[in-house]
Amino acid sequence: MNHKVLETRQRDVSYSVIHGLFKNRDRLFQQGRADDRLCQNQACKRSDMVESVEHIFCLCYRVRTAWLWLRAKVTELLSDQGPAPAVSNTELIMLMYPKCRREAEAAFLLCTFMELVDKEVTGKQKELMVGTVRGVLRAKVEQISSRAAPQIHFPLGWL
Repeated sequence: MNHKVLETRQRDVSYSVIHGLFKNRDRLFQQGRADDRLCQNQACKRSDMVESVEHIFCLCYRVRTAWLWLRAKVTELLSDQGPAPAVSNTELIMLMYPKCRREAEAAFLLCTFMELVDKEVTGKQKELMVGTVRGVLRAKVEQISSRAAPQIHFPLGWL
């Protein structure tokens, strides 16, 4: 979370997820501040899916396709020194993966995704599409290249 390539909002969302502060119905229900634990998306509700942090960022019908694409990209980055490590969704969103040479790029992808989910899915109740994630990532990579921040590098056409 201490990567210089991350923006303030990305760090804030990541911090709240890692420290169990990110608002979700499971946590609110435990505190007596919600009627149930279920995700409010109708497709998730019909399947009795509990709105946990992992659900919001990885399993919800609104993010699932985008998450699977992003997870494959992060796994590819983590396999720079051999076979990809076996890490769970929760470990990835908590940034608890083995150190690697592309750690800044992996953190950038994950934190940008979490920021986008927080803004678009949690805030505006929108479905997050792979094309949207790719577009935002490309724009942020361009933005970083013009800053005096450490550079991150992705192969041409990779995002």
